Amino acid sequence: MDSPATQHEHNTSGKDRVSVREQIGLGFGRAVQDGTHGSLFVLASPIYNITLGLDARLLSTFVFVQRIWDALLNPVFGQFSDNFRSRWGRRRPLIFLGAFPVAFFFGLLWWFPRNASHTFLFWYLLLISLAFYAGLSLFAMPLGGLIIEATDDYHERTRVAGITLAFGFAAQIGSNWLFKLTQLWVPHGAPPSVRIADTITGVRWVGIVSAILFLVMGLVPVALCRERNYAKVTSRQRPVPFLESLRAVRGNQSFMSLLWARCLFSFGYQMVGLMGGYMNIYYVFGGDISGSATVGAILGSGYHIAAIAASLFAYPHIERRVGKRRTLELAAAILIVDCVSKYFLYQPGHPWMPIAIIMMNGISNAGVSLMAIAMLGDIADQDEYLFGLRREGVFNSLLNWFEKAGSSLGSFMTGFLLSWIGFNPALGAQSTHTLHWMKASYITFPALGAVMTLILVTRYNLSQDEVYKIKNELVRRRAAVAAADAADVAGAAPA
Repeated sequence: MDSPATQHEHNTSGKDRVSVREQIGLGFGRAVQDGTHGSLFVLASPIYNITLGLDARLLSTFVFVQRIWDALLNPVFGQFSDNFRSRWGRRRPLIFLGAFPVAFFFGLLWWFPRNASHTFLFWYLLLISLAFYAGLSLFAMPLGGLIIEATDDYHERTRVAGITLAFGFAAQIGSNWLFKLTQLWVPHGAPPSVRIADTITGVRWVGIVSAILFLVMGLVPVALCRERNYAKVTSRQRPVPFLESLRAVRGNQSFMSLLWARCLFSFGYQMVGLMGGYMNIYYVFGGDISGSATVGAILGSGYHIAAIAASLFAYPHIERRVGKRRTLELAAAILIVDCVSKYFLYQPGHPWMPIAIIMMNGISNAGVSLMAIAMLGDIADQDEYLFGLRREGVFNSLLNWFEKAGSSLGSFMTGFLLSWIGFNPALGAQSTHTLHWMKASYITFPALGAVMTLILVTRYNLSQDEVYKIKNELVRRRAAVAAADAADVAGAAPA
């Protein structure tokens, strides 16, 4: 267990530091991963449900299917990334190939036909998003492996994870303003038919410009990053069957506790994740969509600004003092406090009071995400120590699978929860009964997910000192292999 009483001081050596060049490359890659997914998340409800009137249950079904699809693809591409070999490495070529479909299908998501029926909209959105998430998985899984293997140092892993997450959160700040940008095409006071038509025009232009930016950013890690373990370790590693990898990771107690903690945290949070926008529009603003757009964008930006600051400055400092597990527990505890505060700070007609809630949300989610990513590098070292294999792609993909399984199930239930409490977008202002249960749900489910996270993560047992012992042994083994290879070459040389 990591604690101030047992954790010793370790300084990161110069050779374990990740260069600024690579940090930028990894960061831009993460910006594409989080920015595309975040933009789809932010735009889906205001465009398809609130503007076009697509049933909330259909929208939740769409989100559920696309995320299950994404979760199913992640282990496939993660395993493929681990076993891929080329003269350019095993990660960078796949990142290059994935950047193009990610950008193309993201732009296509918003070019649905005007006056399409709700049935057509649902199937269009679903099928295009499945193609989009296939490209995103091809891009994101090797990128995740590249981030994990960027350094062998316990503390540097936390710093690199924080920097890459900060890039991702920065991209999502822009995502929060996308719906507001679509409204630039809508004249003030326009009737509903004009508002809908001009919003469609706005989202088309916003989508295509965003797609171009995502393509450019997606190629940056290919140009700036390297694969530090490829030549000396993984290029000579035998291909590992997927089922063999699954059997190996299933017996890893620390990894399994992290998987389930991440899954339940995501489920609890995402169960009402979409509801944050509804709370702003209907609970605080009484159904005023236009009036709430700017405040919603500012609140969303506050979430990501707080997450960036916590990822870059607070959590790396805390982790050095108390370790990764304690830091993750702190992040989960913050969400519990945050949920209790919602009861007092969400009030009708007071749009700025929830800013503290939104910022604590960002701080908590940043901490859980950051520590989970940083822990994966330690788990991958332990796996190499036990089995002699580097399987960052498998570990990253399974973490993503569990996170997205929890997230997708929570998102799926959101629409049915909204329907159950009587939400109807055609009414504008909602009934007192609907608003009461909307707020109660928004408080309860994330808190339950955070409590389960605190319980499950107690089984994570990779301390800082244990990870450094494993690292030193791996360095010794690799040096022995390199010396044996050099002796073989010398012995084979002609006299």
